[in-house]
Amino acid sequence: MLALLNIISAEWMKLKRNRIFAVCSLLALFASAFMVFKDLVIVEHPPENYQTWMMSVYVVVGAVLSILSGFIITFLMQREYEDRTINNVLTAPTSRLRFLMGKLAIWFLWYFGTLIGVVIIYTIGGWLIFANTFGMAGTKILITTLLKYCLLGFVAAVPLLTVSVLQRKLFYPTIMVALAFTGIEMFAMNMPFKMAKLIPWSAVVVQSLMDLPFKDDLITFGSIFLTGIVGFIAAYWLFKGQDL
Repeated sequence: MLALLNIISAEWMKLKRNRIFAVCSLLALFASAFMVFKDLVIVEHPPENYQTWMMSVYVVVGAVLSILSGFIITFLMQREYEDRTINNVLTAPTSRLRFLMGKLAIWFLWYFGTLIGVVIIYTIGGWLIFANTFGMAGTKILITTLLKYCLLGFVAAVPLLTVSVLQRKLFYPTIMVALAFTGIEMFAMNMPFKMAKLIPWSAVVVQSLMDLPFKDDLITFGSIFLTGIVGFIAAYWLFKGQDL
C-alpha cells in the first residue's frame, strides 16, 4: 500500500509540473461556464424547464470529460514510453501492477476534481437560469445524476488504459477510441433499448437517465463494471508481457 502511495505521489508531482492537466480542466470548466452563459444571456428562449436543460447538461459533460480523458491517459502513458522514463521507474522496486494502478489513480483524481468543479458551475447555473423553479429539488437531481453519469462513464472508459499500453509512443489511438466511446454515449437514446443496455458506453446513459426494472439494472451495471474490470486486467496483461 505504501509503495502504491509513493507512486501516486510521484505521479502527482509530474502532474503539477505539466500544463496539460490544468489546460484540460480549464477547458471542461470553460465549456460548462459557456453553456450556462449561453442559456442565461445569449439564447432568447432557454429550455422551458430545468428537467429538459439538465438532459443536455449530462450529455455535454459526459462527452467533454470522455474526450479529455483520452488526452489525459495518453499523456500519462505515452510520455513514459517516449522519454523512456518507464525503464527507470520499473527498475526501481515498483511492480508493473502498481505502476498501472498509480496511472489509473491519477487519472481518476484529475477526472473527479474536474467533475466537482463542473457540478458547481452547473448548479449555480441552474439557480440563475431557473430562479423560480430550480430550488433544492433541482439541485439534488442535478448533482446526483451528473455524478452517477460521469462516474459510471469513468468506469466504462477504463479500456482507454488498455489502448494506451498498446499504442506505446503513438499519440492518436487512445484519443480516437475516446471519441468512439463518446459517440456511442451521445447516440445512446436513439439506439434500440435492447442494444443500448448491453453496450457499456450507452449503458451509462441508460442507467443514469432512465428508471429501470431490477433485471435491467443488473444488466447495465454488469456491462459497465465488467468492461472496466476486463479493461484493467487486459492493460496489465499486455503491459506485463511488454519488452521494455
